[in-house]
Amino acid sequence: MRCIVLLPFELDPQIIHHIIYSQAGSIGKAIIELLMNSVDASATAVRLTMSKDGFSCVDDGTGFASRDDVLRYFGRFGTPHQEGDATYGRFRLGRGQIMAHASTAWQSNRWQMIVNTRSMGYNYELEDLATVTPGCHITGSWYEPLTDAELMSAVQEVRDLVRYTPVRVELNGRLITRDPHAEKWDFEDEFAYYRAKEDGAVSIYNQGVLVRHDPGHFWGAGGLIVSKKAIALNVSRTEILRKTCPVWKSIAKQFGTLADAVAARLGDHRKTQARREKSARALLSGDPKIVHIYENEEVITILPGKHHITLSAFLHKSQWKHGGKITIVENGFDVPKGEAIAREGIAQVVHPQTLQRFGCYSPEDFRECLERIAHNIREDVANNGTQLWGVRALFIPELIDFATLREAFLERTRVISEKDVLDKETRRAWVALRWCIQQYAGACSGGEMYRDGRLRYNDEHKMHILLGESNTAEAWTDGKTYIAIDEKIVQRLKNEPLKTTAYIFGLVEHEVAHQGDSLDCGHDEAFYQRYHDISIRMSPERQRYIHMWLMKYTASMESEGKKASGKAWAERYLVDRAGSGRQKRGLSRVIDDVSSHPVVTSAVPEESMSFINSVNFRLVTAGLCPPPPDWSDVIEKARLVQLEMAEQHRLEMAEQHQQEAALQADQQAADDALYQEYQDELNTCRARYAALLGVEPTEISDDALNYIYHTTDSDESIRTAWAEKEWGQFYDPDYPDFHEAMEQQQADQVEDPRLRLDVALRDLVQTGETWWGLERNAAAAGFFRVEEYLQWRASEQQAN
Repeated sequence: MRCIVLLPFELDPQIIHHIIYSQAGSIGKAIIELLMNSVDASATAVRLTMSKDGFSCVDDGTGFASRDDVLRYFGRFGTPHQEGDATYGRFRLGRGQIMAHASTAWQSNRWQMIVNTRSMGYNYELEDLATVTPGCHITGSWYEPLTDAELMSAVQEVRDLVRYTPVRVELNGRLITRDPHAEKWDFEDEFAYYRAKEDGAVSIYNQGVLVRHDPGHFWGAGGLIVSKKAIALNVSRTEILRKTCPVWKSIAKQFGTLADAVAARLGDHRKTQARREKSARALLSGDPKIVHIYENEEVITILPGKHHITLSAFLHKSQWKHGGKITIVENGFDVPKGEAIAREGIAQVVHPQTLQRFGCYSPEDFRECLERIAHNIREDVANNGTQLWGVRALFIPELIDFATLREAFLERTRVISEKDVLDKETRRAWVALRWCIQQYAGACSGGEMYRDGRLRYNDEHKMHILLGESNTAEAWTDGKTYIAIDEKIVQRLKNEPLKTTAYIFGLVEHEVAHQGDSLDCGHDEAFYQRYHDISIRMSPERQRYIHMWLMKYTASMESEGKKASGKAWAERYLVDRAGSGRQKRGLSRVIDDVSSHPVVTSAVPEESMSFINSVNFRLVTAGLCPPPPDWSDVIEKARLVQLEMAEQHRLEMAEQHQQEAALQADQQAADDALYQEYQDELNTCRARYAALLGVEPTEISDDALNYIYHTTDSDESIRTAWAEKEWGQFYDPDYPDFHEAMEQQQADQVEDPRLRLDVALRDLVQTGETWWGLERNAAAAGFFRVEEYLQWRASEQQAN
């Protein structure tokens, strides 16, 4: 006959160690748990101070009402809250986090509790006080004093996490919370406040405390959610129980509607980064609308110009314009070289942002994603009857190694004769233009002018304006004798004369601002200041010189008896008509009449071939004009290198899996042997203890055996432990310390975090912050990347 017994699950005493240490992420998170406890205790205000040595947290809540409450709710971890008696708490575990970082003293009403896990283990001292301390007053001393950087990081973390808490929170004397009722929201219901925006992360606050940031691709939009009701979270309060929480399901449905409305307002002609990421993930997951997304959503970013196109257009372009081959830029530092390679039409170049969008870490990962998407599309067409032309011939491009192309691509810069590359009409516009911008460049650089407005002939600022050819630059200068404009820009004068002229004037201002050779230099703060000053100071003169060019260009056509037509004629006619119309009303002209200005009437000197040859000689000598490589050979080499890399990666992964399997097997065998040895020793001790105590071995439970084995060292202590049943309050006084200083953290604290960031983000780092601290705050605020955290923090500070 079978004997079936219903037994309860047991809680090992070591779970206390886990509750205190394993959930203790950071000091900021631990402090937040104290603030949430204050809210649960019906506090209306919390005063918090933090220093390098310790902290203080004072609230005006109810505190502990009786000694039994202290024993039941402070001394015992896991006592559940009753429904409705707490805003945040569920199982009274959160206070354990601060115990991992500091020795603490808790005063509430007539009781004081002292906790120091390092000297007292997992016990606490309880003392009756003679005087009443209203609410709860917690003070603590860090086990290791904080550095300035660690303190700053912890303070910032607390500020980030408690923005909308329902109580007034002061941190070091400054109010850090905000009332959501006083802010404007896109929507509000009984569950939450909602605000949606075009892009960025979605910040989710559980009743005012930050839980996490959902990436924008989750929703296709960014925004902010502040719940009014409690959202079900995991034990560490870092993730939402999305499948089971009814409050979250209602919130998610409402915010999803707002996110879709934001996307609809943008229309099909403006796609955000969040929408592109959401579409990319939808392609990978086999979304029911996968064919529509494939044909209409811009999920691929290519070079040049960081151009966004659909996956359909990308595959078609790769197949028919680039021989079925693509290359992927993996590092942002290589984007400029990738731009140049793409402009030359050497290969279809994919921007590294595409890898991030599809969650890829290498080009091979991206190709595997394309194969998965193709499989998903074929499945959708086969199973659902979705119409897609050419689905059976869905093309997956071949990868070629970008590094091989990058090494073969050499910067080629030379000066060319306008007679060799420009047709008659383009040259007519260019000749008039180079004369005008020569005068303008001299004026921008502070040259001395004649009374008639021309630049002095022998002025040191008078530079030749040349036509150039470059695969990396639209314009360049040596800072002394010439400025060259790339012929691909000048060729646009024929179809868009005025737009192109305005663009060239901007290039000239840029080159003048370099004040030296622009081929081998960057753009520092001083350059941007000079460029700013020139563009503002010379803006009236720029318009005047553009008008001179219009007069000179159209006058050259008039001299040949040509009929007044074309865009340049139309622009000149419009200016003249507006000027005469104002004069009839007694007003000044739109632009002064420059038809008789010396710049307009004087003849333009012919280009100097001797000067062009000397410039090219210097460029060749400097290695800036090498012969082009045979790109067909380079592309084939890049293809073979990529295949070799893919095979090497496959072999390395196979070897790694084998090694991991062998290590796991060895570790399991060692663990099994160690466990068996431990069990044998326990069984031997059980028999010895039973003989000493005069009981049967079966009467000694596993808890009692483990306690006696780990904590006693004499026959007398064994008898005492057995008589007092001490294992009910078991703790291990020799448990290893989990507060070891990490060498990597110390190294990160010394390093300037700005060195790891793009130039545009460096100003967002506050003085004294470290990369280690930024990583910790980013993780605490729910971000995977420091860059995203800095941008979010800056937007929050602006909002405040």
